[in-house]
Amino acid sequence: MDAQRVQARPAARRPLAALLLAAPLLWTSCGRPPARGPAAGRVEPRVRAVLEAHAAARPAPPAEGSVPLLLVADAAPSAPAKRPPGAALPAQADVSAGAPFAPGALRDVRLLRLRDGRGAPIPLRARPLAVWPLDGSIRSALVAFRAALAPGERAIYTLEYGAPPRPAKSAPPGEDPAGAPRSRAPAGSPGQRAGAAVAPAAVLDEALLPNPDGPIAAVLPPSWYAASEVCGPQLPAMDDRRFPGFESGIERGLDRMTPAYDSYGVSCSGPHRTYYDGPHALYQRFLRNGDASRYRRARAEAVWYRQHELRFSPDRRLAVHVCATEDWTPAKPLAWEVLRRTLGQGMLDDYLLTGDPAAKEAVLATGEALRQNLAALTGGKEDVLRVTERNMAWAMMTLSSYYALDPRPELLAAVRGLADRAVAWQQQGASGAFEHDIHRADPSECERGPRGGSPFMTALLVDALMDYRALTGDPRVREVVARAAGWLEERALTSDRRAFRYLWGCETDAYDDSGTADLNLLIVPVFGAAYALTRDPRWIAVGDALADVGVKEMRVKQPKQWNQAMRGFGRYLGYRAALAGPAMAAQLSAGR
Repeated sequence: MDAQRVQARPAARRPLAALLLAAPLLWTSCGRPPARGPAAGRVEPRVRAVLEAHAAARPAPPAEGSVPLLLVADAAPSAPAKRPPGAALPAQADVSAGAPFAPGALRDVRLLRLRDGRGAPIPLRARPLAVWPLDGSIRSALVAFRAALAPGERAIYTLEYGAPPRPAKSAPPGEDPAGAPRSRAPAGSPGQRAGAAVAPAAVLDEALLPNPDGPIAAVLPPSWYAASEVCGPQLPAMDDRRFPGFESGIERGLDRMTPAYDSYGVSCSGPHRTYYDGPHALYQRFLRNGDASRYRRARAEAVWYRQHELRFSPDRRLAVHVCATEDWTPAKPLAWEVLRRTLGQGMLDDYLLTGDPAAKEAVLATGEALRQNLAALTGGKEDVLRVTERNMAWAMMTLSSYYALDPRPELLAAVRGLADRAVAWQQQGASGAFEHDIHRADPSECERGPRGGSPFMTALLVDALMDYRALTGDPRVREVVARAAGWLEERALTSDRRAFRYLWGCETDAYDDSGTADLNLLIVPVFGAAYALTRDPRWIAVGDALADVGVKEMRVKQPKQWNQAMRGFGRYLGYRAALAGPAMAAQLSAGR
């Protein structure tokens, strides 16, 4: 336990910000005025169709549709935000984005098309970035085109997918094809686009290179990212009416962090900025808000991590964290601090949302290093992956990310082997915990605890298992998660039921205080996952009660605490809402 927690243990322990800066543009881009009702009502209808399709019983997604694509040009220090009338057009710039799709929604990138803000077809190039291994459909596609925006300017384009619309029948001037008088719709409105020429299909370009850091960022609505499930379950921040304190608190914590988040550097022992996967946490923040500034921030963190924290072999086939010893080889088990600093989820996020080949290289190289190291990790004097739950968790996240980009049978066998070990580990005890010697993990935290467990480390392992299940459909995950949730509720809560015991099963310290209630935000996703797999609403009731305490006790003054809250609770909100039926979702969102 770090010094901050030791000091905190003895103690018992602005309205919601406008988090979605791009929302007014996105939700009104189809010629409709913004709705005045609940935030969810502002979602563009065709995007809502995708979201609701996955909110019920996960039927096949729509075969065709479209989504608004927001373009935001970087602002120049002295440039006006918009072009003055009569000003010369700026030069065109290359624009690219990773466009994610839900399982089954898209199988051929040539079924993508693009229109500009006036509805005019735009040439588009595309290539697949990754597929969903279970059905081979496209998980994310790299799309690239050219656009001209002045510094600080914004535009709404439309990305269409699926079968092209049928050409409209010719009609006399002033009438639509059905014979009714044409309305004077503004340029680019749905009424005008209905009769526009069919946009050409995207050109499949396997050599297409991304431009993720170009002068124009292209982002999709947060509801689309949520429906795609590209980086796990999500709930758009604007739709979180149940926990507004989390939304304002997580933003305020990042904005006011002293010293600033990006002032932290690399550390193999003390506080460091990427603990709990900073790139993943920041991409979770972006996906829930969908704005260019948060995209830029997450992207910068992913690049920083690769530049400062990874060491590649000369042939760049293997990569380990710089905290690994210089003489490390796959024959030597990776150290615990190296496992927890290998950020498979964050690097996968960066690749799926930008197409950057450097991100893919990092995923493949760290994954291959771990794959080759498995024998040493599990076959030596002790099984390193079972020393603590998080050792197994980080290893499974790394291998799952590797398999997500390279779904070969041998990689499936490797990650399934870790799942086999996790299942067997839990079954060896009767509690539902992944029981282990908690004194061995950290003697300063417990003098004796041969059959203990760690709730917060268990939450990391459940997160890894859910990533694995999304790729493989392994039915065993359901029972493992349900048993872990039952253990957390029945045996790992403090006696006041406001928090989780920092350690469970320590014979010399019961850890029966709620001074670590801020960790609730990292742990309650286990209940969300249990609900997603069992559809038992009591798990949400348990999770919400503990989440209320966690939000109240948030401590996000350092990157470590900020990352653990953002990476964990964002997923809980996704489980809680996106996988519920419409009626249940309405109840939960309202907090009833």
